[in-house]
Amino acid sequence: ADGVQARKGGKWTAGTIKGILANEKYTGDVVFQKTYTDTNYNRHKNNGEHNQYLVEEHHEAIISHEDFDRVQKLMTQNGKEKSIEKGTGKYQKRYTFSGKIKCGECGSVFKRRQHYKPSGDYIAWCCNRHLDHKHECSMKYVTDESIKRAFVTMMRKLSMTHKQFLQPFVSALDMVDGKEQFLQLSVLDEQMEKNTEQRQVLVNLMAGGILEPAVFNRENNELLAEMNHFQEEREKLTGSLKVYKKQAIEAQKLLKFVMKQEPMTQFQDEIFMEYVDEITVLSREEIAFSLRCGLELKERLVNE
Repeated sequence: ADGVQARKGGKWTAGTIKGILANEKYTGDVVFQKTYTDTNYNRHKNNGEHNQYLVEEHHEAIISHEDFDRVQKLMTQNGKEKSIEKGTGKYQKRYTFSGKIKCGECGSVFKRRQHYKPSGDYIAWCCNRHLDHKHECSMKYVTDESIKRAFVTMMRKLSMTHKQFLQPFVSALDMVDGKEQFLQLSVLDEQMEKNTEQRQVLVNLMAGGILEPAVFNRENNELLAEMNHFQEEREKLTGSLKVYKKQAIEAQKLLKFVMKQEPMTQFQDEIFMEYVDEITVLSREEIAFSLRCGLELKERLVNE
C-alpha cells in the first residue's frame, strides 16, 4: 500500500490490507452471498448459515491464482505463529508483554516487531510513537530476550534476598492497618452530613420567603462546592484503602512464592503475568518492573 492513498485520504490499517489480500476477486473469481439479510433486514456475515456460490473467471484477473494461494498460506502460517484463529477476529493467546510495556520518555505503549538481520532474526519491542514520529520520541527498541533475562535476574534477586528485602516490606504493609484512613473517613462523613443539613435549612428558609433568591443561590452553591470537595476526598481515601489491601495480599503471595521455589533459571510466562503489572523502558540499558504488590524494581538490560 506504499505510495497509494487510502480511501477518503485516511491511513492504511493492518485489517484493511489483510482484507484486500484475502479477497478472491483479484484473481478474476467471485463468491456470491458472503453476507445475508435476516427477517429484520439486518446484514450478517455468512458463516455457513446459507449457501455461497463461486463463479470462476467472472472478470479480468489482476493476480494469478498461484500468487493468491501463496499469500493465503503465508497469512495462515502467520496466524498460527501469533495464535490467531481465522474467523474469530480475536487473539486466542496474546503475547506475554502485549500492552504491558510503556515508554519512559513519552508514555506510549511498545509494539512487538520481528527484526531480520544477517546475524540472526529476533523479536524486539518498539515505542509506537517513535515508530510513527521519530522526532517526537527518541526511545529505540529493546529486545524481547533482554527483557526476559532482566525479569529472571529480578526474580532471582528476590529469591536470594527475600529475608533482607521482601520480608521487611511485607511486615511494613502488615503494620499499616488503615486506622488513620478510617478516622479521616469518619470525619468526612460527619462533615457531609452537616453540609446536607445546612442545605436543607436553606431550602426551608427559601420556601418560607425568609431568604432572598440571590442569597439562597450564593450560599447553596458554596455548600454544593464544599460537598463536591468532601466527596472527592472520600473517593481518594476509599481508593487508597483498596489499593493498600490489594498490595498487602500481593506482597504476601510473592513472598510465599520466592520462599518455596528455587531461584528462577529461565523465563516463565505465567509467573510474569502473576506478579507484574507493567514494564517501563527507561533507556535501552535499563527497565523498571512495576509489581502488583506496589514495588518498582529496576534492572539492567543485557543485550547479547
